[in-house]
Amino acid sequence: MTRSLLAAALVAALPAAVHAQGPGDAAILVAPHFASYDIGTGAAKYSISQTALPIVVTMPFTQRFSVDLTTAFASAKVTRGDTTSSSISGLTDTQIRANYAMAERNVVFTLGLNLPTGQYTIPEDQTEAAGQIGNDFLNFPISAMGNGLAGTGGVAYARELGAWNFGAGASFRKSTEFAAYDVSGTDLRFQPADEMRLSLGLDRPVRDGQVQFGLSYSAFGEDAADSTTYSTGDRLILSGSWSFPVKSTTVFLSGWNLYRMAGQQFAGDAPPENVANVSGGVSFQAGPALVQPNVEIRLWQVDGIKAGNLFNTGVRVRLSAGKFSFYPQVGYSAGNLYDISSGAGTAVKGLRSSLTVRWN
Repeated sequence: MTRSLLAAALVAALPAAVHAQGPGDAAILVAPHFASYDIGTGAAKYSISQTALPIVVTMPFTQRFSVDLTTAFASAKVTRGDTTSSSISGLTDTQIRANYAMAERNVVFTLGLNLPTGQYTIPEDQTEAAGQIGNDFLNFPISAMGNGLAGTGGVAYARELGAWNFGAGASFRKSTEFAAYDVSGTDLRFQPADEMRLSLGLDRPVRDGQVQFGLSYSAFGEDAADSTTYSTGDRLILSGSWSFPVKSTTVFLSGWNLYRMAGQQFAGDAPPENVANVSGGVSFQAGPALVQPNVEIRLWQVDGIKAGNLFNTGVRVRLSAGKFSFYPQVGYSAGNLYDISSGAGTAVKGLRSSLTVRWN
């Protein structure tokens, strides 16, 4: 169970503590999302869908101190034929984060708390839906319905290095045990591993454009499910992007690579996995709207063996009205999942849509 990447991205999109000016810079972001995938064909076909409503509020109290709060409502279901075989819905966990910037505002300290307001002691008929949304390859908006009570502390540092802007951060997350599932009337308790994360970032202007590079390494201890311990494997994420103008448009090129190192499962070794993603898009003005069509290719390997590919295409629009900004988005996905033993492929098709609304 991992924290939603969408929630983390939404927090990053709001004004950070290093830019906070005071209560007048408070911001609210609401971002309903829908994602659905059809996997397989014929009688073996099944569908996974999720509707999510993340909400983020950030409040700068002073130029140095701010607090943000993130939560979400999510509903997920797995359908086979005309029958819903598993479904789950409800509030997810709530994250509260406090940020304090030092006098020069190039050092920021953060303290975070994950409050267990989500779904716990999940009954057996909801287990499949709760588990399917955690797939790193399909990347659903909300990846877990509950992660238990946890605390996070971190520090970030930024400075100029010649023409470059350099940033570094470190954080530690401590989680507590919680009742994850109800198995035949007995609580299956889960103890998430401690996590330590180190991050580095670089960016600089290049002519009229901008380049960015990022590296993040997450080290995990051992998870425990009742009396059994196992390891999901450490994770390394590399990312990069380049944006530059071409006549009246701006071109965006970006990519990221998620490598999960070998770990330990209940039944034996967990082989390493790699998910690579490359995307490109353009941005242009069409009347009052900023239009951003994009394409994306994602490749998944397990122990060096092809496990999946996905082609995504979509368009995002940005509109502003006073203190409100609107970001409608729609996308289509097509690809395959592969059996790593036989190499047999299974078709995947999907639709995504969202409407992000920001006020500040």
